[in-house]
Parts: sequence; C-alpha cells; structure tokens
Amino acid sequence: MFKLRSKRPKFDTKAYDTRLNQAIEHAKYDYEKARISENAMFESDIAPSMIKSETALAKQKYFFLLRAARQRGMKGHWSTAFVHPEK
Repeated sequence: MFKLRSKRPKFDTKAYDTRLNQAIEHAKYDYEKARISENAMFESDIAPSMIKSETALAKQKYFFLLRAARQRGMKGHWSTAFVHPEK
C-alpha cells in the first residue's frame, strides 16, 4: 500500500575519480594552450589585459581541480608534457 522511499544510490567513487582525472587533463590542456597563446599574442594588437585574464582563468581552473584531486588522495600523471590531440 505505502511504499517506502528507496535508498539513494551509492556514490560511484571510481566514476567520479575518472571524470575528475579527465577534467584535470582538459584543464591542463586549456591552461597550456592559453599560456602559449598569451606569449604569441603579445606581439599583436589585442589588449594584453584580456589575454592575461584568460590565461589566469585557465590556470585557476586547473589548480582548483588539482586541489580537489589531492584532497581525494588521487594520484596521476598530470605534470606530463603538453600533449593533446586537436579535436
């Protein structure tokens, strides 16, 4: 007659760690690409403050994800060279 509420599904830590690892890899790629672009664009007519802010944003996102991984006790190879296939 009355149904009890079903329990909430268990948190899948492995899937979360996998997604966090992928997010870190993408953020590192974005940060490295922004850093390289920043060096190349300083020679153009684009406003330097905008270039620096985009690079700073990418850097903060990358380091935020690294801190989250460190708090979870994850280990990875995030300091590898800048290698990412273009999509």
